[in-house]
Amino acid sequence: MSSNQETLLQVAQDAIKFWDIECKNLSFYFQSENTVYQVEDSNQNLFALRIHRPGYHDLDSLKSEHLWTSFLKDNGVHVPEALNTIENEAYAEVKIKDSKEILHVGLVKWIPGVRLKDKIKKDYSEELISKSYKQLGEIIAQMHNFSVNFKKPTSFSRHSWDEEGLMGEKPFWGRFWEIEKATSKQRNDLLKVRNNIYQSLKDLPKDNEFSMIHADLHLDNILSFDDSLTVIDFDDSGFGWHACDLAHALWDPELLSSPLYKTAYESIVAGYIETREDSDSVIEKIELFLLIRSLMILRWAEDRKELGYDSMIPGVLELAINQAKRLGILTK
Repeated sequence: MSSNQETLLQVAQDAIKFWDIECKNLSFYFQSENTVYQVEDSNQNLFALRIHRPGYHDLDSLKSEHLWTSFLKDNGVHVPEALNTIENEAYAEVKIKDSKEILHVGLVKWIPGVRLKDKIKKDYSEELISKSYKQLGEIIAQMHNFSVNFKKPTSFSRHSWDEEGLMGEKPFWGRFWEIEKATSKQRNDLLKVRNNIYQSLKDLPKDNEFSMIHADLHLDNILSFDDSLTVIDFDDSGFGWHACDLAHALWDPELLSSPLYKTAYESIVAGYIETREDSDSVIEKIELFLLIRSLMILRWAEDRKELGYDSMIPGVLELAINQAKRLGILTK
């Protein structure tokens, strides 16, 4: 076990004491943006304990995530149910041993299932992809239907995936046009693409196609159990265009280069428009937001070298340049 893993395990062990749970077993489950442990209590109930990446969200923003998921749950959307601490706080603040650093830790009820990405890897068939993406389109549309009516409380604080949050001088996931793993020409091309997209987004209306969104709907954030899908991990949720959620669900380098991409695209669109009518303008923006996702991933991956994500940069960089050329945003 590495020193970082030992530190996180210690944080998890200290954190669970903040909840009224008799912990029988604590085991590592998954690490990406945050680190997740599975907790089993003395009655064999399961929970997910999530240690948040330091510096990504402040406490007010994390509490707002709970408000958002509670709103969705109250409207019938199947989402993780957060549990407050013994002191009725949304999060525990846990100090790292021999350090001044404090990490925020949350707890939700465990949702059974396997990550949809793993399920599709085992059965990479047209039937499963069609069924899964159609259902996913319906779920995304359902969330958007409710989100346009969300009245944010005064205390609500979440970032915006608007032109500034995506393509501004200080985008939320970093200045992708300055990544180290790119040539000077590639960085210049990325800057041109960024400038063009920024202006396009600035001209997009923020109407009923812009509201709270999940903003990170890759297939690791979707659980499959029996015939149902559940969206998890709302850590990146914020205000953004609805096409963003659809694009993120479709964004996978392997899928994008597969003959089955057409099946996935048509299925997610079919599910979406069945549940949210008059969405043609949302669908039209999917390709643009697929490109934006590629660009965002570049800096996100470079900033997470400790997890090995920087190895994906060359492939994603090539993908982004090709997408920009295909959309006419970058001249060939």
